[in-house]
Amino acid sequence: MKVEYDNAHQWREVAMARACGVSEEESERRRERVVSHHRSEGTEPDADQLADYELYIRGKMDIDEYQQYLLFKYGA
Repeated sequence: MKVEYDNAHQWREVAMARACGVSEEESERRRERVVSHHRSEGTEPDADQLADYELYIRGKMDIDEYQQYLLFKYGA
């Protein structure tokens, strides 16, 4: 069953209330990839981007849902 959200904030809040879907080790690997990516690009993510990253880093969303979320949030 596909859930529809009124806005990205609501979707993020619902997802963050879920249990973590990956181990702490995997979360750390994902977090390091994000840091490494921004370092190589010479950029610094803002607070909103960091909150979005946590959805995937902590396994609150799988990659497919995360992509759908980002399209919903930034695509319109």
